[in-house]
Amino acid sequence: MPSPPATEPGYPRSFASQSEAAGVGDGSAERHSRRPTVSLISLGCPRTLVDSELYLGRLQGVGFRVVESVAGSDVAVINTCSFIQDAIKESIDTVLQAVELKKLGKLKAVIVAGCLVQRFKQGLIHELPDVDGFVGVEGFGDIETVVRRVLHGERPRSLRRHPQLPHQESLVARAALTPSHYAYLKISEGCLKGCSFCVIPKIKGPLRSRPIDAVVEEAKQLVEERGARELIVVGQDTSDYGVDLYKRPRIAELMGALARIGGVRWIRLLYCHPRGVSTDLMDAIRDEPRICKYLDMAIEHADDLILQRMNRGITQAQLRETIERLRSHIPAITLRTSVIVGFPGESDAAFERLLRFLEEVQFERLGAFTYAREEGSASFRFPDQVPEGLKAERFDRLMQAQRDIAAAVNARFIGQTRQVVIDEPDANDPHQSVGRTSADCPEVDGVVFVRSQRPLSPGTFLPVQVTDSLEYDLVGVAVEPVSRLAGQPA
Repeated sequence: MPSPPATEPGYPRSFASQSEAAGVGDGSAERHSRRPTVSLISLGCPRTLVDSELYLGRLQGVGFRVVESVAGSDVAVINTCSFIQDAIKESIDTVLQAVELKKLGKLKAVIVAGCLVQRFKQGLIHELPDVDGFVGVEGFGDIETVVRRVLHGERPRSLRRHPQLPHQESLVARAALTPSHYAYLKISEGCLKGCSFCVIPKIKGPLRSRPIDAVVEEAKQLVEERGARELIVVGQDTSDYGVDLYKRPRIAELMGALARIGGVRWIRLLYCHPRGVSTDLMDAIRDEPRICKYLDMAIEHADDLILQRMNRGITQAQLRETIERLRSHIPAITLRTSVIVGFPGESDAAFERLLRFLEEVQFERLGAFTYAREEGSASFRFPDQVPEGLKAERFDRLMQAQRDIAAAVNARFIGQTRQVVIDEPDANDPHQSVGRTSADCPEVDGVVFVRSQRPLSPGTFLPVQVTDSLEYDLVGVAVEPVSRLAGQPA
C-alpha cells in the first residue's frame, strides 16, 4: 500500500502511537527492582524526540531504571507538543490516559513536560490537578529532581524564566528512541523569524545555537556508541544556525564538519527557511558525498500578499529564484517543502496562485496543513478567517495535485538502481524489507519495499533495482548479496 501523504518532518506522528513501547499500554508491572522505574511518552516532532532521549539518558545516569510500558512503572513522563490544536489535543488525551492508569493503581506518578507546559504554564497546572509534576522546556535540566520529588509525594514545578539549552556545552548520554542506525541531531533551540502563524518563539524563545565543537562531539558519540550511520540535523530554523554565537550563519561549515566524521553514511538537513539557503550551503550539499542531496525548506505559501501577512520576508519570485538556483547547483537534489492552506485572507485567487506554483515547481516531497488559529500568534487576531469547510476543500485539491506530482516523480526511477538503507523487516512478507533512499527522511517521506532472498538487517545499505512505483513509495529488488556490501560507500 502507498504511504499516506507526508506532513512536516516528524510531525504529527508520535512515538505514543507506536506502542506499548512508547507509552500507555498493558505492560506488566516491573517494580521488582529496587531502583525506581520511569517510562516516557514522546509526542510531536524530532526536536521533542531529542529532548526525550536526553531526559531518559539523564534519568538512567542517576540510577533510575527506564522501562517501556507506562502501566507498571513508578513514574510516567509525558513530553508534550503544543504547536497546533491537534497536537494539544493529543497531548492532553495522552496525559488523561496516564492519569487514569494512576487512579487504577498501575502507576505512582505522572509528570508532564515540554512545550505544552511552557506554553500554558499555570493554566495547565490548574486544569490538571491529578498530575504530580510539571517541567517546561526551560527547566530541562531539572528532570531528575522533579522525578525524585514526586516519588516523595511532592508536587514540583520547574518553569524557569531564563531559557536553558539542553547540553549546550557538555556531552550528555541519550537513550535511543529511534532505530540505532539513524539519529536526530539538534543544533539549536528557538527562532528569530517571527512568522505570524507560529507560537514557537513564545514557547522556545529566541535562537540559541550550540557551539560547532559540541555538536560535532555529540555526533561522534552517536556514531561510535549508538552505531548511527545517518544523522538528521534539526532545529527550529537550521538556516540561521550560528547567528547568535558567531554573528553570521554557519550551517554550511557545520554540515561540512559533520561530513568528516568517520562512520557516517548520510547526513540530512531539515527545517531550513528559504531566506537562509545560501550559496555556501548549496556548495556543501553538492560537494560533500556524505551529505544527502536533499533539503527540507518550508515555503508555507506562494502568493505574495499571503507571504507578507505570514511575515515570511520573501516573495514568490524570490522563492522561485532560490529553487532554480538549488536545482541548477545540485541537479540531483530532492526538495521537500510544507505549505499552509486557508490562512486568513487567502482568496480563491491566492489559493490558485499557490496551486499553480506547486504544479510548476514540482517539489519531490511536500506536506500540507490547514491553517490552525493559534491563540498567542499574531494571525489569531487577523480578519478574514477562512471557513473550515473551504480549508478542507482546498487541502484536498492541493494534495490530489501533489499525489499526481509524486507519482510522476517516482515513475522516473523505474529501472534505476538506487542506494537504500533498510529500516525494518516487512511484517507481512518474510522476503521483503522496508527501506529508504537518500531522498527520503524517516517517518515522513516514502519508503522502498525491497525483495530479497536473504533477511536484511536494519541499518544495511545496499543497491536496489527499482521495479515499480506507487504514489509515494517504490518497489525494488536487492541486486547484490548482502555479505559483499558492508564496506561499500553510500
